[in-house]
Amino acid sequence: MNSLSWHLAWRYLRRHPRRKHLAFSTIVSVLGVALGVGALIIVMGVLSGLESFIEDSVITVDAPLVILPDSGGSFQMSDSILAQLESLAPIGNISPFIQGEAVIRLPSRGVDSGCRVRGVDPEREFASDRMQDKLSYGELTLSTPQGDDCILMGLYLAEQFYHSLGDTLYLFPPMAFFSSRRHVIGKAILSGALETGLPVNDETLAYIPLDLARRMYLPDGGYTGIKIYPAEGFSPEQAAEAASVILEDGVSVKTWKELNPDLTASMQLERMGTFLALLLITLVATFNIMGTIARSAIERRKDISVMKAMGANNMLIFSIFLWEGIIVGITGIILGMFLGLTGCWLIANTSLINLPDVYSFHQNIPVRISLLRTAMVGIIAFLLSLASGIVPAMKAAGLDPVKGLKH
Repeated sequence: MNSLSWHLAWRYLRRHPRRKHLAFSTIVSVLGVALGVGALIIVMGVLSGLESFIEDSVITVDAPLVILPDSGGSFQMSDSILAQLESLAPIGNISPFIQGEAVIRLPSRGVDSGCRVRGVDPEREFASDRMQDKLSYGELTLSTPQGDDCILMGLYLAEQFYHSLGDTLYLFPPMAFFSSRRHVIGKAILSGALETGLPVNDETLAYIPLDLARRMYLPDGGYTGIKIYPAEGFSPEQAAEAASVILEDGVSVKTWKELNPDLTASMQLERMGTFLALLLITLVATFNIMGTIARSAIERRKDISVMKAMGANNMLIFSIFLWEGIIVGITGIILGMFLGLTGCWLIANTSLINLPDVYSFHQNIPVRISLLRTAMVGIIAFLLSLASGIVPAMKAAGLDPVKGLKH
């Protein structure tokens, strides 16, 4: 019975009852599903790529996990606890830092600008190739061969100082302006510029040696935070759980998403809104399938009546027209997946879409295909196609054969 119903459904979709050509409504239904599925795959691939790009850019500066004081400000941590953190299997690397605000001045050109200063240990901070890949020009170093302190700036911040590589800059912390006490004014040589990918960092962030930052901001010792990078094969959750066991009271481990709640919520809302909006395209296409099957049932009332007169039961008639929805849905999904994956490849590997330089994508928009999300799109489209065929199939199965033969 299943073979007969599938064969008849395929025949009804291929040929118009009175014209010897492919039914136009079938083409429209298939293309509707294909466009909906293709658009969903492309947009979800681009959004996933952008999220991955943003996450990578944020992690370059903030790390997947950061130890921070619960009350803000700074905290003390002994070298023994730092050593214990590094010895934990789930933790691959840690990097303590001291952060504060400052005004940077370049006397030779009479330029100054406010920025966020982050003091780091270069041996820890630049241990991997993560930062080396972000170096736009210059050298990834915070000291000269003679032992002088150096400064690494975000690319757009360095642009304000005319990319004056090798020039001496002065850093004035806020207390140097608002306190009568003597405070250390930093002095460093510009050694290079970094392009993290996020303008908010590239326009404001500057790296200096940890010792210089301590003299400027925390002369009594301590840290603003400690970045944690999970070891290969371990998740951030595992690293956070392992670190929390040995941490003292008053500090806790935060993920990069917790440190950037507005950015995380914005990405989630954008992904959900776009998914729902494009899902409506597929939903409209499934209504088109419903109309196509209903029209097919009306046009073939005599065929249905004849089959019932020959002994066909309602289940066979129901299966025929339900198969029409399934065939249209599967064909549209396959075609849509081909269009979507092809579109993703073209966007990622060609100059089909160009964005302004401010987005720092260098060449192409980042695209990341998720097999799970692609499969989810296909399953949802299939279920909608299946559901759209049930109502007209039930109508066709309930058709009175006597009334069908009269028309």
